[in-house]
Amino acid sequence: MHDFLFYSMTHQNQHQETAQKLISAYQGPEPLAAYLKKYFAANKKHGSKDRKSISAFCYAHFRTLNANFPLQEAISKEIDIPTFVHSHTIQPLLFIRIRPWQKEKVVAALLAASIEYTQVHEYCFAFSNTTALQNVLALNKEAVIQDLNSQALAELLQFVPTSMETPIQVWDACAASGGKTILMFDTMQNIRMHVSDVRESILFNADKRLQEAGIRPASVQVIDLTEPFDIKKPFDFVFADLPCSGSGTWGRTPEQIAFFKKENLDSYTALQAKIIANILPTVKLNGHLLLATCSVYAAENEAHVQAILSQGQFELVEQKYFIGYTQQADTLFGAILKRRSV
Repeated sequence: MHDFLFYSMTHQNQHQETAQKLISAYQGPEPLAAYLKKYFAANKKHGSKDRKSISAFCYAHFRTLNANFPLQEAISKEIDIPTFVHSHTIQPLLFIRIRPWQKEKVVAALLAASIEYTQVHEYCFAFSNTTALQNVLALNKEAVIQDLNSQALAELLQFVPTSMETPIQVWDACAASGGKTILMFDTMQNIRMHVSDVRESILFNADKRLQEAGIRPASVQVIDLTEPFDIKKPFDFVFADLPCSGSGTWGRTPEQIAFFKKENLDSYTALQAKIIANILPTVKLNGHLLLATCSVYAAENEAHVQAILSQGQFELVEQKYFIGYTQQADTLFGAILKRRSV
């Protein structure tokens, strides 16, 4: 028994030493997960338990820096800053959204695999962050891995009028992995979906994911939204999940706490302003625009909404922060606007 404890403590000390060396060498330009993946790929001596332990030490280090959360003075007044900052000491949960008519099948599969979960609401289940579901569920077909508050954006989709008689033209302008595209298909009735992103490889993966979900968009295009572009007709609804600091998700990537600077925030807000300026003309009269970010910084959220409203062509329907820091989830911002003049 004593030999086993000595062996375990020795390994733990070795893992901690390795983690400290990795942390010292880490400079922050790439995600910590990618940095660790490269290290482990080059150092095959580490088994799966070693990798898990070393990674845990690395992430725990950055979580201890939570009190130094950057630019706290720039965080929206809608955020309870002390509670938000403290939440970064705890790893967020893994969430799934069960797709329509799939709940019985999903529950049966989880029970058969003896996987523990918490039902957050009827179609949202939460799991420990390390839970592996890819061999248990038909992901994208039966359920989508999607944060609690990414799912909650569906609240704002309810403001977009649809008709069973005529499909509305919908553009997911910053589709990324396609999770919110699937959300729109599952939430809105009779839509004709157009999907775009600036990254061809990301868009390829998103299209593959949509196929797994049984969704065939009307078009899939690579578009750089920072540059002017032409469209054939304006859209009834445009959804722009803007590139952002991701500050509402740093519970998952706590290394950002150590490396994010004011110039990074300025760069994101300038990028967002360009994108917004180019997509505003694509919304038809009486059409709707939904802007979303996973940021808590007001400059990435309310400030852009106010800038749009000051032009006089749009009215605000609803804006809100979807609070995740009390639920081991991400915090998101969403604002839906309606074009009232051209």
